[in-house]
Amino acid sequence: MATRAPKQWQLSKNETITSIEAWKQNLAYTLLLDANFARYLIDDPTWERKTTARPLRGFTNDAGENRRTAAQKVAQLEVMLGQIANYCPFIARNTIVKNLLE
Repeated sequence: MATRAPKQWQLSKNETITSIEAWKQNLAYTLLLDANFARYLIDDPTWERKTTARPLRGFTNDAGENRRTAAQKVAQLEVMLGQIANYCPFIARNTIVKNLLE
């Protein structure tokens, strides 16, 4: 029987190191279940801050059979960051989605 992670909860302003780590691990587990997000959580992923000059965050188009465009990668990353932002109500969404580095 497959086990499930506990339902993700929102962070509060009064977290402990232990509760933040539990929150982080639970969210990572949940995101790793989706192949579109997993690639941003494994193998030391990196991306740049989104700016007018760098709207693609440093991503490039893939080659090969399962290729994705840089724009697709940006879209998937920003959806994932948006999911993280949903559970951090006291941090501005733009800070997470637009400015968050690796």
